[in-house]
Amino acid sequence: MKMKLFRNLVWPAAVAAALAACTQDLNITNPNAPDTSNFWRTEADAISGINATYSGLEQRGTYQRWLAFAYDIRSDEGMSLSPWTELRQWNGFVQGDFNFEPSREIWWHHYWTIFRANQVIAYVPNIDMDATLKSRIVGEAKFIRAMLYFNLVNLYGNPPLIVAPPAPTDRPPNATPAEIYAQIEADLTDAAAALPASYPSSDVGRATKGAALAMLGKAQLQQRKWAEAAATLAQVVNSGTYDLMPNYADNFTDKFENNVESVFEVQFADESQLSQGVAGLNIARMVGACRGAAGVDPSYCDGLPTHWYFNQFFPDTLNRAVYDPRLDATLFWNRPGGMDVYGTPYTTRYGATNNVVYWKKWGEYYVIEDQNWDNPINYRVIRFADVLLMYAEALNESGQTAAAVPYIQRVRTRAGAGTVPAGMDQATTRAYIEHERLMELGLEQGRWLYLARHDMLSSALETHDPEFTGFPAYKVLLPIPQNEIDLDPNMAQNPGWGG
Repeated sequence: MKMKLFRNLVWPAAVAAALAACTQDLNITNPNAPDTSNFWRTEADAISGINATYSGLEQRGTYQRWLAFAYDIRSDEGMSLSPWTELRQWNGFVQGDFNFEPSREIWWHHYWTIFRANQVIAYVPNIDMDATLKSRIVGEAKFIRAMLYFNLVNLYGNPPLIVAPPAPTDRPPNATPAEIYAQIEADLTDAAAALPASYPSSDVGRATKGAALAMLGKAQLQQRKWAEAAATLAQVVNSGTYDLMPNYADNFTDKFENNVESVFEVQFADESQLSQGVAGLNIARMVGACRGAAGVDPSYCDGLPTHWYFNQFFPDTLNRAVYDPRLDATLFWNRPGGMDVYGTPYTTRYGATNNVVYWKKWGEYYVIEDQNWDNPINYRVIRFADVLLMYAEALNESGQTAAAVPYIQRVRTRAGAGTVPAGMDQATTRAYIEHERLMELGLEQGRWLYLARHDMLSSALETHDPEFTGFPAYKVLLPIPQNEIDLDPNMAQNPGWGG
């Protein structure tokens, strides 16, 4: 059985405090319950605390499920024909209930994990333990906090900025994007200084110096700090720590996890490790191939790739025999010559004349006929291929177009996708990088971010995805969950959403 890193996790003081609040009504006190007065005392407590923080990345609202919808299915790469009406509408930018499950859980699980990170950052420095390990653990917590605030600022725009364990009476106001990004950059700078370049096998999967720098470069890129992003990402590119896997598809199975291309990935497990506190990846169960005539049910099929996205893989959409090689690792489609879908030929499952396409990436298509909910494939939050393309983008946008080309070519060469044209100007290179990101990074939570940083989220995308028809600018941000507004009089709703 494949063992994952973060097991036997303890609940942090937040959960203990909540349980204590319930028991007070019964006049019962558990003297052994962990809380801030008796837990953060030893090196073992520090390790348990940071491990519990990592486990927050496995929740539905973090990397297990809903971010794939928020970043990918809501973009022009994806669409929804889900029978779950509210989910279909949410992906089409209609949200009548601001407490709708995906958005509520993204908010809740992000802050739940940030709360855990804040405890580590606040309490571990006071523990008498090895100084290097102490610094590393705090650096890991700052990396996680920054990564989650990056998601919150890009999805909600103005969430509260909480950087210490809160008191029960705290009611934090909205923060500005500038304030949140400043904290993200400070956390990642601290993390990069404290984290090692790599770990022994017993600790593989923890945040590294390269992960912190890559995330910092990503945050700078999203703010259009092109030159700063280029300088930061250059440190990752030139570190010698990372390389591209020979086979593109090997990045999306459970056979080659934590490989040389992985800059940071969330450690998921199958059903056999649920009792140890390690969950599985749900993305494929939600957006993979539909049932079809074969009868087995790989996925609920709540998210589909758009035909516009599918067509990007073909130089000539009338010639389905010539296409980018990454297509077969990304999508199920009625390929000339045949393609199996979870062990059944596409034409047997869907019919010889069906041309519907389905997401393939992140699924166990190579193992079983019916996709499990708890999928053991690690989610790659940052791959080196993404770093190379972000670096190329930063170079191009900062006026170094010629210098960007070798990094695009490096990604294309691994894919067997041909040669980058010579002599492109900045605008042509920008379009080329955008296309390369579509080919390389589909269903990897990058498309929405690219559209946002290039001011492309508008009704003009309706030619890619009809869900963008009439798209108003305020819907670039999700509404803050209403129950959070109700509980916090100092927090205002995002403009346009009734606030």
